Amino acid sequence: MKAMLARVAWILVLASVGAALLATLWFVVATLPVRVPYWGEVEVLFEASRLRHHLPLWVDPLVGAYDYGEPPSRFYVTYPPLWTWVVSLVPAGVAKSFARVASTLAWFGTLAWLAWTARREARREAALAAAFVAGIWVLANFATIGRPDAIACAIAALGLTRAMRRGRLDLLCVALLVLVPWVKPTIIGLPAGAIAGACLVDRKNAPRMVGAAVLLAAGSALVAHVASGGALFAHVVRSNAQPMTLAVWLEQVPARLPFFLPLVAWAAWAGWRDRASAGARIGLFALGSAVLWTLFALAKTGSASNYWMEPSIAAVALLARSPAGPVRVLGGNTVHALAALGCVAWADVASVRGAIEHVSTMRADAAFVASVRDRAGLGPDDVIAADEAGIELALNGRILTPTYQMVHLVRRGAHPVAVWIADLTSSRTRAFVEHTGQLRLAPELEHALEQHYDLVVEERGFRIWKRR
Repeated sequence: MKAMLARVAWILVLASVGAALLATLWFVVATLPVRVPYWGEVEVLFEASRLRHHLPLWVDPLVGAYDYGEPPSRFYVTYPPLWTWVVSLVPAGVAKSFARVASTLAWFGTLAWLAWTARREARREAALAAAFVAGIWVLANFATIGRPDAIACAIAALGLTRAMRRGRLDLLCVALLVLVPWVKPTIIGLPAGAIAGACLVDRKNAPRMVGAAVLLAAGSALVAHVASGGALFAHVVRSNAQPMTLAVWLEQVPARLPFFLPLVAWAAWAGWRDRASAGARIGLFALGSAVLWTLFALAKTGSASNYWMEPSIAAVALLARSPAGPVRVLGGNTVHALAALGCVAWADVASVRGAIEHVSTMRADAAFVASVRDRAGLGPDDVIAADEAGIELALNGRILTPTYQMVHLVRRGAHPVAVWIADLTSSRTRAFVEHTGQLRLAPELEHALEQHYDLVVEERGFRIWKRR
């Protein structure tokens, strides 16, 4: 009887994970061609367009880029431009689709590869873990757009898996792990943990590998500094230097931790049981470092569920390289089966619901943004500002002043609000689209908006303001 109950529970686990995965894949297919460029993605697309047209990338926001006329574009480069450079090689008409498809393939392909190359005796468990992560909608929401997150996670998975298989680092492992934060600067927990763990495991080889890591990191930093005219680090820091607060942490962590904690705990348990293995110890260090870094970084204003991509990849990689443990998919242990069902059902119900709801909302948002000019009675050359850079890119083919990036700099006195107000009230700026409300974080900007614009449309959380 217990064996039958366990078998039924495992079948329900597989059905739950399968339903979430199908819903998430449907979301990707339904929204990938149409959704409005998302924050983190829009900066890549805009900066790639400047590289494609041989325009300066490292522009002082106080001066602005007047290549498009007035008002100028004022922005800080968001990421080291490796992924941006790749996107710039693609023709403008397909750049967004290329970036999204490449990221999608990197994310789902990496998870599939980890499952496929898992130890034979643990392949079933690795496949379940990979499918579970692939079906988490809040991760796919970020992993399937043109941001560099999925690309960085794929590189991290390659480096970590190679290190675990070999039980030590080699130069290729070090190069891959050092490369990761150059693609996505916030993904540093897994690479740092893997390098530290490998050095503790293989103390004889540690000085050489640490030296290689330092040399690669310092050398690439020097090249980037010189190539950017000394601007790269100032740009990346300023564009990502939103404040860290306890309120943000309390909003993020309790709401998301229950989705990921069971997976992390399972992977940690599997790795701990195999701790005599050098590869498992490297994986444990990588997982622990990724989780700790994520829990710390979630206090940053603007942090989101994409931060959980890094520990999720580390967990699947560790499960894939660990020997079979007591938890066996389709095994006869009723407690394990029911516990697994409770854990996946909690996350999968939310994923199915999120995927279904956001297909309709994102498609409707895209349709609304496409209709802004007609709704406001504006011509094709009229400049439209917005509190989302993605809306600006969709309507103007460029961004103006990215609100999320700049408003926090204004609040702490690191960017003059008068410059922004001058652009907002320029005779060339004919309308403003409000969606997130972030512009109102700076009272001076809110006052300028209401003094110079009239609200003409309010619908579905959007407001269209038109110049008087």
